[in-house]
Amino acid sequence: MQITNVLNPTNTLSVNRLLAHKLGLNAAVVYAALVAKQAYYAARDMLDKDGYFYSTEDDLKESTSLSKRQQARAVKALEVAGLIEKDKRGMPAKRCFRVVDDENLLTSLSENSNHTYKTKENKSKVNPINQSADGIDGIDNKRENYLEIIHENIDYECFAEKEKVDELVEVMVDVVCSTRGNVRVNGEDLPTEIVKNRFLKLNNSHIDYVLTALQKNTSEVRNIRAYLVTALYNAPATIGNYYSAWVNHDMYGSS
Repeated sequence: MQITNVLNPTNTLSVNRLLAHKLGLNAAVVYAALVAKQAYYAARDMLDKDGYFYSTEDDLKESTSLSKRQQARAVKALEVAGLIEKDKRGMPAKRCFRVVDDENLLTSLSENSNHTYKTKENKSKVNPINQSADGIDGIDNKRENYLEIIHENIDYECFAEKEKVDELVEVMVDVVCSTRGNVRVNGEDLPTEIVKNRFLKLNNSHIDYVLTALQKNTSEVRNIRAYLVTALYNAPATIGNYYSAWVNHDMYGSS
């Protein structure tokens, strides 16, 4: 077939259809990419002593076209299913994977693809924003899903002082899980959905910025939670000017 010349079989992922039904298409795509990468590294004797290989988010995006958040959910589903193992290895630490070489496990998952695989992601219907689960279990699952998303967004593991970061993350999770119509930001009521969307776009540089601003603040803060909500919401808009002023101060002094 002439179409194969266009598809380029050597640059095409082979996605297992039954696995896609079981864990979702994104998970099946990531699994296929990781299997191909492990085979590539193994053929060149480039796996570490425990059989791990590293794959960055950019690297996996190049292979699958999946975003950081999509990768995180797919990887979590594969980990829970026992198909892969993930670890931080090396200096500096890098995200590493090892595909579990268990043919029986893969076959079992594929054969039982007509049953729903019970992960937190499935319980929340993949997108926790649209979650409609009732009761305490539903609320807990929603918070856990958002906590995981926010941790991935801000590269939580890269922070040394996690207690300080946890305070910010707790505020963020409270807001994105809020059922109220509005959130108080800088003395004004803003639609909750707008604040949620802003918080879900924050990254590690924004968290660093807020932590630095908190450390440098010498004024009394009466309502710390309201202060943190405002600081987090304003971070994307003010981070550039803040660091520019800081650099100018260091270079030219305060005069």
